[in-house]
Amino acid sequence: ILKFRTMLFNDNGDWQNKGLINKVTKVGNFLRKTRLDELPQLWNVLKGDISLIGPRPEFPNAVKQYAEEIPYYNVRHLIKPGLSGWAQIYHDQHPHHQADTLETKNKLSYDLYYIKNRSFFLDLKIALRTLNILLSIAGR
Repeated sequence: ILKFRTMLFNDNGDWQNKGLINKVTKVGNFLRKTRLDELPQLWNVLKGDISLIGPRPEFPNAVKQYAEEIPYYNVRHLIKPGLSGWAQIYHDQHPHHQADTLETKNKLSYDLYYIKNRSFFLDLKIALRTLNILLSIAGR
């Protein structure tokens, strides 16, 4: 999945920070606040790697860990991952890949709700809510 790099890089091989130091660059801070760091992922949508709407992709090593710790975690992989999803617009915390197991269980409940109730109208609701969030961020 393509993204702009927004943090300083340190190759320590740890999947949880994927070699990144927990220091966001000045440009990275702007990209994150405006959510422009997600823009390159439109290329992944055009290639067919991900869809516009669906559960957000996770790092493969995180998937392995969560699949062992959280019941039904692999159900979220029955559909193609997406650029935006039910969990991203309704989960309280900003989505990130260093979530603890409890937070991941909470996010998973949103993903499972989406999978169970998936429809054109739910996708439309998610897309409109995502646009609203993006426009409200850009309007600040």
